[in-house]
Amino acid sequence: MNRRNFIKVVGTGSVILAATPLMMTQFTNGSPSPLRPSHQQDDLRKTLISYAMLCPNPHNKQPWKVAFIGKDTIRLFVDQERLLPQTDPIHRQIHIGQGTFIESLVIAASQIGILATIDYFPEGEYDNQSIASLPVADIKLEKSDQIEPDPLFAQLLIRQSTKTPYRDEKLNANQISALRAVIENSDVSLRFIDTPTDNEAMANYLVNAMEIEEQNKERSLETIAMFRFNDQEISTYRDGFGLEQNGVTGIKKLIAQNFFISRDKAESDPASFGKEGVKSVKNAVANTQHYAWLSTSDNSRKTQIELGRLYNRFNLTATALGIAQHPMSQILQEYQDMLPIQSEFKQHFGIKPSDTVQMLFRLGKADRTPSTARREVSSILTEPF
Repeated sequence: MNRRNFIKVVGTGSVILAATPLMMTQFTNGSPSPLRPSHQQDDLRKTLISYAMLCPNPHNKQPWKVAFIGKDTIRLFVDQERLLPQTDPIHRQIHIGQGTFIESLVIAASQIGILATIDYFPEGEYDNQSIASLPVADIKLEKSDQIEPDPLFAQLLIRQSTKTPYRDEKLNANQISALRAVIENSDVSLRFIDTPTDNEAMANYLVNAMEIEEQNKERSLETIAMFRFNDQEISTYRDGFGLEQNGVTGIKKLIAQNFFISRDKAESDPASFGKEGVKSVKNAVANTQHYAWLSTSDNSRKTQIELGRLYNRFNLTATALGIAQHPMSQILQEYQDMLPIQSEFKQHFGIKPSDTVQMLFRLGKADRTPSTARREVSSILTEPF
């Protein structure tokens, strides 16, 4: 939408957050994708949320609740009914997913001259072993003549975590340099792994970590709960991930979901489902030419949220560069069974024991896969606490 016209709409006071359907159509410049939130909303805050919901988040749990405070503030909470207690027992990944949500919303707001100011933990920050019914952030929206549209906005609709095997193709120096630039002026450390010896070691660690995760029935069932076994489940739940995100499409998908896999089979035999997960990781790492991770010396809840914002920008930048990206989180998880191999991994790659590797991911070249579903904005709206 033309920014000058938008300023005429909002007037001279606080941002007016009711908008006509026509205005939303102009802002979104297109129809919503199937099984993704509509961007044509009757309130600008809802429109911004519809973009924020497209962000990367663990297992596509979509663990957000939002409340509207006054006419210009969005209050963000963790949805405590959408946690991953088996594989994310201290909720670190869930809080990273709060940061990715915030960053996408800030980027969307910039397109129409709106400055989104973040006040983290406005009612107090809780420790990094806990979760509380307190807001993680207040996002205040103000019109501004100074704000420039963020060029990453164009990637919000197409960003994805590409889980399929990557081509045997290296990134070039300019691409690596552009990715490094994302973390400049931050306290986050970025390291790339791309030599044959290091790649082999990383691949072995990631496969072993997945084997450890799938040795436990409750952990396997947690993953199965977020797997969508057919189109009906995808349409009903509009979260999680399915066959298409693992590269199984067309006739292969139809055969698989009609004859080989089902929720009943997986839940009655989670060990077999887990073996398929291990096989998927083996296939994914076989040709991967680049790995990278983001680590921090501090691991507070605020740090986790800020890391999520940075990770989102990294993923969006990779998308703009035509680079596929896939988080590989198993070895970073904090349950007791994973800690020995996690310690060995950190020692092997010279990571300080006190540092926290917040995100580890593959990078490379691959064809796009179908996008994961998202719920509607109304599903995460709540009254102020």
